[in-house]
Amino acid sequence: MALSNIEKHYNKHPEDMRLQRRHGIVEFETTLHHLHRFLQPGHFILDIGAGTGRYTSALMAEGYQVKAVELVKRNIEVFLKREPTADVVQGDARNMPFLPTASADITLLLGPLYHLISDEEKLKALTEAKRVTKPGGLIFVAYLMNEYSILSYCFDEERIGSLLEKGFVSKDFHIQSQEGELYDYVRIDDINRLNQKAGLTRVTIFSPDGAADYMRTRLNRMSPETFAHFIEYQKCISERPDLIGAGSHVVDVVRV
Repeated sequence: MALSNIEKHYNKHPEDMRLQRRHGIVEFETTLHHLHRFLQPGHFILDIGAGTGRYTSALMAEGYQVKAVELVKRNIEVFLKREPTADVVQGDARNMPFLPTASADITLLLGPLYHLISDEEKLKALTEAKRVTKPGGLIFVAYLMNEYSILSYCFDEERIGSLLEKGFVSKDFHIQSQEGELYDYVRIDDINRLNQKAGLTRVTIFSPDGAADYMRTRLNRMSPETFAHFIEYQKCISERPDLIGAGSHVVDVVRV
């Protein structure tokens, strides 16, 4: 993985705005909905790959102690400008020697695995998140889903033929991300394999956004009342097995 590619991306990508747009609000509110199912007063939370700190800020506002780790310096600068009292440090999710073992009640890993291409690299981040989480604690692990990219990028942009021909998409339509690419995409079977290798046990798995990324323009046209109903709809159906893999993300909640 070329870290410079990640830094270049986030230096120009308005990450702080993503979760404030309607499709991002669906993702944010649904993730918090499930996080609140497990949070207890006094919990210490690690937010690894915190981006510009939207989840950290929300949890701090609720009175939780949160320590954030973020790779990209620009994201940290944006984060601290909005939340100057935040405890945030620059670091790589795969190796965090500055974090003590078994320190967090809940660890958020809501971005790093998007950018780690191989099982080996993903397992480094999962193993490190496992190390810093208390025995019996939970890790919320976000992934980018294969079918969203196949439909929105490969088919919608008329790229599928050339990608199949070049081997960048397999015959069973699984994206074959190459080393140095910015994103990797998975299916539920891939996540199950990673959990088995990492020794993690699933508590639940949910789609934080469902159809929201496919419906961006329609979400923007919705009245505030209808949009509020859409958020509640996504919360309601987010754990349905027949729908989980079709959204752009999933969050796997696993126990250490």
